[in-house]
Amino acid sequence: MSNLSLFQQFAPKVPEKFKEGNNAVIYTRVSSADQEDNTSLGSQKKHCEMFAERRGLNIVGYFGGTYESAKTDDRKEFNRLLTFVKRSKNINYVIVYSYERSSRSGINGASIANDLIKKNGIITLAVTQELDPTTPAGSFQQNILFLVGQMDNELRRDKVVTGMKELLIKGHWVWAAPRSYTDLNKGKATERNLVVNKEGKILKKAFEWKAYKQTPNAEISRKLKTLGVDISEKRLHNLFTNPFYCGLITSKMLPGEVIEGRHEPLVTRDLLSEK
Repeated sequence: MSNLSLFQQFAPKVPEKFKEGNNAVIYTRVSSADQEDNTSLGSQKKHCEMFAERRGLNIVGYFGGTYESAKTDDRKEFNRLLTFVKRSKNINYVIVYSYERSSRSGINGASIANDLIKKNGIITLAVTQELDPTTPAGSFQQNILFLVGQMDNELRRDKVVTGMKELLIKGHWVWAAPRSYTDLNKGKATERNLVVNKEGKILKKAFEWKAYKQTPNAEISRKLKTLGVDISEKRLHNLFTNPFYCGLITSKMLPGEVIEGRHEPLVTRDLLSEK
């Protein structure tokens, strides 16, 4: 049988080529609400639009425009972008300011960009890194830049964690003020100054009822509610077993260690240990 066209149905499908067209969407993001530098949202948007104009690309949508963590790709705006371009039949490009800033999840970010090309024929372009991801060399370079973003993120995280550990060792609480405390230095670039607030003085009674009268947590919860403090039995248990309230600090960052805190104690250590 010489007519091979009859067997065409058994041949592997031809891979989808890059779709012809010049429609593009722009994705911008910053890592924090107060980021104001050359990669601010406004600056990114402007540079992406200038890039599209130079390339003769038609912008049909904007995504991002807010601050989202790029440590993972589980981001509301980023996922909205992916859903839109995959469902659309006429999107050819995704424009970002830079590959390593658009995603810091390393190989996962690279995989998403590669899937967009191979499965949807959509090319991800970066304003600050002009390369052609459709070529082997360009694809390799793009993957490296995503990995650079991950490495940068890990280095930043390590630096932050190291700084937090140093503060903890010195007795400084490094997270938001726990319940019953107010940070007098909130919003200032200084160590926290945690003092017992009005609610804390009421909660001190709960420690006393528990230590001296062995009052059940359910009853303590009801009594506190009459004084204007609404706290569940489970939350009470967490308070009664937390050494922070007697002036000490423990943390998973410093396993096996108990640090003398610099914050104001809510109760004495004897009171906490008697429960």
